[in-house]
Amino acid sequence: MEAITLGPWAPEVELFEQAGQLIVRADLPGLTKDDIEIDLTDRAITIKGERRQEHEESDSGYYRSERSYGRFTRRIPLPDGTDIETAAAQFREGVLELSFAISEPQKHRARKIEIADAPGTPRAKAAAR
Repeated sequence: MEAITLGPWAPEVELFEQAGQLIVRADLPGLTKDDIEIDLTDRAITIKGERRQEHEESDSGYYRSERSYGRFTRRIPLPDGTDIETAAAQFREGVLELSFAISEPQKHRARKIEIADAPGTPRAKAAAR
């Protein structure tokens, strides 16, 4: 799965098939459903959002944060057979879950291809005799 990520941080995503459904989950801690936008085409899902920084300083003046903040865009390609008309989304406890009906997975075949000698090379001329 190749995903395109733009922004200072990117939510972690998992994609799997379960009982004839394609499930996509994105970890979006610290966001609400109003912070998230989902765009869908027959080729990909694009999840956009922003995690806003809330800075609270104590009297000591010391503050440290290792969390990433800012806008993000995450594009996830969809496999063949994904029916985007059946898309449903839920957001619960910081996890966005999208589900889609999928048709029979495409069977991918593999084979080896032998590389032929180019015409005019000494080996090709010898094989032609």
